[in-house]
Amino acid sequence: MKKLMTLLLIVPLLASSLLFPVQSEAAEMNFSVSANIPDNQIDKTKNYFHLKLAPGQKQTVDVVLTNETNHELTILTSVNTAVTNNNGIVDYSQKNPKLDETLKYPISKLTESAGEVVLPAYSSKKYPIKIQMPLESFDGTILGGVYFQEKAPKKKESQSKDIQIKNQYAYVIGMMLSQNDTEVKADLTLNDITPTQINHHNVVTVNLQNTEATILKDLDVKAEVFKKDGTKALFESSKQNMRMAPNSNFDLPISWDNREFAPGKYRLDLIATSSGQVWKWSEYFTIDNKTAKELNATALDIEKDYTWVYLIIAVFVLLLSLFLVFLLGRRSRKDDNE
Repeated sequence: MKKLMTLLLIVPLLASSLLFPVQSEAAEMNFSVSANIPDNQIDKTKNYFHLKLAPGQKQTVDVVLTNETNHELTILTSVNTAVTNNNGIVDYSQKNPKLDETLKYPISKLTESAGEVVLPAYSSKKYPIKIQMPLESFDGTILGGVYFQEKAPKKKESQSKDIQIKNQYAYVIGMMLSQNDTEVKADLTLNDITPTQINHHNVVTVNLQNTEATILKDLDVKAEVFKKDGTKALFESSKQNMRMAPNSNFDLPISWDNREFAPGKYRLDLIATSSGQVWKWSEYFTIDNKTAKELNATALDIEKDYTWVYLIIAVFVLLLSLFLVFLLGRRSRKDDNE
């Protein structure tokens, strides 16, 4: 019955908000969380915090933690700044992420809360989060998430190292802070194009950056890689329905299809669209000999490119054929003279 009630709780949460679903990372749930929505909530139908606060204003909000087991639990907590991961998904789980240079006010710097909470068996407890807005006024959104994860118990020395690691789970309750209703238009920048590897497979990553204080929604990207002046695409990649956190960046990977990196100059053509906005780029990049050699040496499942071998063989056969024709022609002329 308890598992059924938990499921009934989570399904409405997932359905009510695509921006801030409560995320579960395990098959077993020992505690639950729920936000106490304050009066200055912008939309009281949402189960995450979306607050309008004046410059310099302070406020404390609460989350109720409930231990649903017959033993004590310790819950690790943090308020994390939203970033964008390399799958094009807004990520609230990183406590100390690498922040974008355009992010002026990380939510982790504007909030204060306890690092962990001890919950007795079958009990509930309020978890307060103090917020202080920047003194300076701004347009747009500050985005993050209140992250809760059960602390794993310490292993006893007698326990075998071969014991299977038990999965844990986490909850995230989103937090959006704004000062006004001014609409901020998203903007997208293409930064570095880098040959690298993901899980020992050759890829080229394209760093895309949302430079504005607004969520970039429904982002579709199509990328094609050509030789510098080529007209036929060597590699293609497309991704749909991505999201980017305000003032964040991520590395979009373009697979090299298990092929070796060939040194040379290339061209990237990329089109990105979001909510009627369109961005287009045509950028050149180089894969040098050293980088290609180092990455190819560690790449897995590489399909060798023998084009140059076939070309050498073809040239050799052609030259040999021409030489034989020359010899036969010379012999024929000699026979005629005799």
